[in-house]
Amino acid sequence: MRKLTAFLAVCAFAAVLQTSAFAQNAREQFTKIATTLLFLQDYYVDTLDYNKLGDKAVEALVSSLDPHTVFMSRQDVESADESMAGEFDGVGIEFAIIKDTLTVQNVINGGPADKVGLQTGDKIVKVDTVSLSGPWLTNTRVRELLRGKRGSRVNVEVMRRGVPGTRKYTITRDRIPMESVVAVYEAAPGVVYVKLSRFAANTGQEVFDAIRSLGSMPEGVILDLRGNGGGLLNSALTVSNMFLSKGQVIVYTEGARVRRRDEYASGNGIYQKDPLVIMVDENSASASEIVAGAVQDWDRGVIVGRRTFGKGLVQRELHYSDGSALRITTARYHTPSGRVIQSPYEEGNSEKYYQEHNERYVRGESFSRDSIKFDESQQFKTLVKGRTVYGGGGIMPDVFVPRDTSYLSDFYSALAARGILQEFVNDYMDSRRAEMRQHYFSWRTLMADPAVDAVFDDFVEYAREQGMDPSEEDINKSSAEIKLAMKALMARAIWDENVYYAVINSESADYKAALDEVLALRAR
Repeated sequence: MRKLTAFLAVCAFAAVLQTSAFAQNAREQFTKIATTLLFLQDYYVDTLDYNKLGDKAVEALVSSLDPHTVFMSRQDVESADESMAGEFDGVGIEFAIIKDTLTVQNVINGGPADKVGLQTGDKIVKVDTVSLSGPWLTNTRVRELLRGKRGSRVNVEVMRRGVPGTRKYTITRDRIPMESVVAVYEAAPGVVYVKLSRFAANTGQEVFDAIRSLGSMPEGVILDLRGNGGGLLNSALTVSNMFLSKGQVIVYTEGARVRRRDEYASGNGIYQKDPLVIMVDENSASASEIVAGAVQDWDRGVIVGRRTFGKGLVQRELHYSDGSALRITTARYHTPSGRVIQSPYEEGNSEKYYQEHNERYVRGESFSRDSIKFDESQQFKTLVKGRTVYGGGGIMPDVFVPRDTSYLSDFYSALAARGILQEFVNDYMDSRRAEMRQHYFSWRTLMADPAVDAVFDDFVEYAREQGMDPSEEDINKSSAEIKLAMKALMARAIWDENVYYAVINSESADYKAALDEVLALRAR
C-alpha cells in the first residue's frame, strides 16, 4: 500500500507540471496508471501486493527499450554491489554441492576458515544447528548460512576423509576479498600471463600486482579477458591506462542527452611499450571490449581470439526508496577510432538480441573468420598504423582462432551438467593429496605421468556407476579433453588456481596463439 501511496503522490506532482507537449503526455499517462491502480484497489477480486505490482509495472515499462536498461530488485542491487565491491563478509571458502553434500573446493589463504584449519575436500555436514544434506541444499542457501556480519561467529561440523567421526570448528567471519585476477603465472621466461575474470573496484591494483609478480618488469604480458563480461568503467580505464601513452584516448561516450566525453591515458602506466597480447572470445563484453578496443586502435598490442560480445551501452543506476533500482542506458561507448562497440538491437526485443548472439555459432562465426560479414560503412582505421578495423558490434581480433568443438559429445555434455568429474576427482584426491604433493614437483610432471592417464579408466567406470552409459565412440571423442580437465582439477587440489589454468591453457589453441604472438613481438 505504501508503494501505491507514493505512486499517487508522483501522479499528483505530475498534475502540476508546466504545460508542454511532454508534460501533457506525462500527466495523461500518470493519471491512467494511477486510475488503474485505484480501480484494482476498489474492485479486484483478491488482495493485491502493491509492491510486486509496482515492480512489475516498471519492468514492463523498460522492457520496450534497449536490452540493457533493466529494473533491479533490492536483492539484485545488493548482489551486484557485492560483486563489484571486490569483497564480502564470510568464512573464506569456495564450495560445491556434490551428491547433496557441501564440499570445500578451496580454502582462501589467510581467511577465517584457513585460520581454524578447514581443508580442501572437507565435507561440511552442519552449520550451527542446520544439518546440510538433501536436495533442498542450494548455493543460495549455503551462502545465507555461511555469510554474515564481520566479527560474528558460525559453528561448522566437518567430515574429513581418513578421520573418524566429525570435527567441530568455530569460525569468526571476516572481510573476504573477491579477486578479479584469478590466475597469474610465468607463461614463458619473462612473460607473465594474467587471467582477469571481471572489472571490479580493486581490479586495477590486482592487475598492477600481477604484472609485477615476476619481481621485475616483464618482457611480455598476456592479458586473458576470455569470458570476462565487464564491470566498472573506472577499472577498465585504470587497466587501459597501464598500457597506453599520455594523451591517448581510451574511450569516449556520447548519447542523445549526454555530451561527448573523452577519457585519456595519463602517461603514468607501468607497461606502455613492451609486448602485449590480449585474449578475447564471444563472451568478452563491456569493460573488456573497452580495453581491447583501445589497445587495438592505438596498435599497442595484438588481440587474439574471436569476435567479442558487443555490449557498448553506458548505464546509470538510479535508486528507488525501497532499495530497488533502475539501470538506464544513457550513452554509447566508442573506441578511440570512433567505432561503436554495441551490437545492433531492436528496441523492446531483448530476446532477439541475445538470440542473435547465439546464432553467431550457427552461422559459423566461431569457426571461420570468413563467416563474419562486416558492414563496409562501419570501416575505420587504427590510429598509428592505419590498419582497417570494423565497428558495429564487438571487437574483431587481429589474430582469429577458431573455436574447438571436436571433443563435444553427449557424454561430455552430461558430465558438465552433472558435475560428475568434479565428484570423482574430489573422492580420488581425498586420500592421495599429501602423497601427490610429495611425488609431483610441478604440474608438468603430473601431466607427463602415464599413471595419471590410467585414472581415466577408473573415472569411466565411476560414471557408469552414477547411471551414465557412454558409448565407446563418445569416450574416444572426448577422452583427451576429459583427461585434461581431470589433471587440471588434480593440479588445483595439489597446488592452486594458477596451476589449474596453466594445465588448461597447455592444450588451448587460443593460448598457444597468444604465446606465439607475444614471443614474436619480443623477438622484433
